[in-house]
Amino acid sequence: MTSVDLSRSLPVLEGLFGSLIGPPAAGVALAVSGGSDSTALMVLFAEWLAQSGQSPADAFVLTVDHGLRPASRSEAEWVARMAAGLGFRHAILPWTGAKPKTGVQAAARAARYRLLAEFMAGTGRRVLMTAHTADDQAETLLMRLARGSGLDGLAAMAPTAPLEAARCGRGGKIVLVRPLLDVAKASLKAALVARGVPWLEDESNAALVFERSRWRAAGATLTQLGLQRDSLALSARRLQRARAALDWALDQFCAVDAGRYRVDPCGLISIEAGAWRALPSELEVRVLGRGIAAAGGAGRPLPLAKLEVLAETLACPQAVGRWTLARTAIRAGPQTIVLEREPGRRPWPELALAPGEQALWDGRFWVAAEPKLGFSVTVHALGQAGLAAVRREVALPQSVPAGTLRALPGFWKGSALFAVPSLGFPGGGGLVSARFAALTGPAADLAGGRAGGSRGPASP
Repeated sequence: MTSVDLSRSLPVLEGLFGSLIGPPAAGVALAVSGGSDSTALMVLFAEWLAQSGQSPADAFVLTVDHGLRPASRSEAEWVARMAAGLGFRHAILPWTGAKPKTGVQAAARAARYRLLAEFMAGTGRRVLMTAHTADDQAETLLMRLARGSGLDGLAAMAPTAPLEAARCGRGGKIVLVRPLLDVAKASLKAALVARGVPWLEDESNAALVFERSRWRAAGATLTQLGLQRDSLALSARRLQRARAALDWALDQFCAVDAGRYRVDPCGLISIEAGAWRALPSELEVRVLGRGIAAAGGAGRPLPLAKLEVLAETLACPQAVGRWTLARTAIRAGPQTIVLEREPGRRPWPELALAPGEQALWDGRFWVAAEPKLGFSVTVHALGQAGLAAVRREVALPQSVPAGTLRALPGFWKGSALFAVPSLGFPGGGGLVSARFAALTGPAADLAGGRAGGSRGPASP
């Protein structure tokens, strides 16, 4: 696995990139910091492009300047020169604003992926490659094991995954691709040395104040105990296989034609209680988690311990009542478990939507204004007054609670309610739209972006 011969031969490079990406390279971007791993990714990808008859000018190299060290800008410019020498286009993405005093690595990671996602969405790119290695995979599994993670966490990183916090256009996901996940760091450094290619060393990667650095420093001890990189990576791959089987079973239960998991376009999710309670407990948790992530739109991982407690409570046939979790109101009756958006204590998000734009509003609804609209609109929750105005014009669905209706996105032109597409409220003329995100794909697609939503161009 990790003894990959990183020669310049096409079969070797095709094995790294061809199966995950394939031609054409247009629409691909590489996240490159200048360290040995990401520099090797850039160099090897350039070789693969050359041997497969593709131009590196079709791909972008992206470097995030976190601004956490004095040399960060000059290092980003060094990467830009390296990328240009290989024929790539390059962009430096600066992380501006105040930096946190604590949790710096987590904040930097969140900022990095936010900036990368915004660039990808803004340029219409679909594939982002990162240089995660077999060493990173092993460290990730150990870190999550120490936290008591479940199967999803212990499966660590997959070769391909949706990029959190962004989607590109209406219906096109940004895919995160990790072609070096089975390659050791040592192999990548050896490949660079053989080619006479330099790289940058970030001293903070060895600072024991950071969790990943401590695990890295403990590598020799862990190896003596039998926790070797290759065996840990193998475990991660086997856990990914088990997770894929569970995801398949989850999709089967939630299939539209099965009628057990019903998604209302107004943002309501109903689960057939008897069928849900007949599931193995792991699938009970996963079905409930999918529904809560969609109905609440919190845009962050659900607290697994709280989700497990809630699932155990609802698994009792006598369970009747109301609960809340992750911005979701859960109502259990004898026959049905109903999930809807909890009003919460914070104001509803508002966003300005210009003609031709699309955004994920409140983590729940994809809202869009067509280019022909001709003016900007403001999107925020319908609320009590807005619902009263709509009620005077159209018949409201009797099966949807008033709380869910009040939480629908309304489109305002100034202070006047212009349209509520979810209720067929007149005025939009098909020029604005709102679609419950749970109807567009799995819950993994629902991670929100900045306050109000993650933004991208509307489709023609």
